[in-house]
Amino acid sequence: MPKRNTPLIIGVVAAVLALCLLGVCGVALGGVALFRARDGQQGQPAARPLPGPIGTTRELPREPAYSPPPVLPTTEAAPPPPPARIGQCIVVSVAGSFQGIGNCNGSSGTYRVVSVDYSRGSCADPGSAYLTERGYRLCLERHLVRLRCYRFPTGDGWIVGAPKCKAKGTVHIIDIVPGATNGNSCTRDQRWNRWYRFTNPTVVYCVMKY
Repeated sequence: MPKRNTPLIIGVVAAVLALCLLGVCGVALGGVALFRARDGQQGQPAARPLPGPIGTTRELPREPAYSPPPVLPTTEAAPPPPPARIGQCIVVSVAGSFQGIGNCNGSSGTYRVVSVDYSRGSCADPGSAYLTERGYRLCLERHLVRLRCYRFPTGDGWIVGAPKCKAKGTVHIIDIVPGATNGNSCTRDQRWNRWYRFTNPTVVYCVMKY
C-alpha cells in the first residue's frame, strides 16, 4: 500500500474504534471496507476494450473471371433437291399440282420451267404461271407442241395432255403463232375451227376442237 495513504488509514481506524464504543461499529466497518475496496481499484483501468479485428496479409482466393460459353456457329440446313430444273417440262394436274417431270416433245409435260427459286420470290414475269413444290417456286410457261392433243380449261385453270386425241373436249394443235392477237395469221394450208389467244407469253393456238 502506498505510504501517502498511511496517516489517513490510521485516522479511520481510530475513528472506528471510537464509534464502536458508541454502538455504531458495524456501520463504520462497512465504510472502511468500501474505502479499501475503492482504494484497491485505483490505478486499474476502468474497462477492457473489446478485441479489435486481427489483421492478415494472406490474400483471399479470387473467384475465376466469368467467361461466357462460346457461341457455336449455326449452320442452316441445306435445301432439299429441287423438283425440276430450268428448261425441263413438267406434268401438272387440272388443279395445278405437280405430277413429276415429263418431256418437252408433247407426249407429256405441258409447262416448261423458266426459274427455280427456293426463297419463293416473285417470278420475272409477274403474270406467268407458277406452282410451289418442296419449298421451291417453279415459274412456268406453257409448252404445247404442234399436232399434239390437249385439254384446255374452260376458265382459269391448267392445260393438261389429252389421253386420247380427237376425244370429245380435246383440242388438236394445228398452228402456233407467237405474238399474234387473233386467228388472222393462222395457217391456210390445214383445216382448223377455233383459235385461242394466251398471254404470258402472248401466243395464238389455231386448233381443231372436238
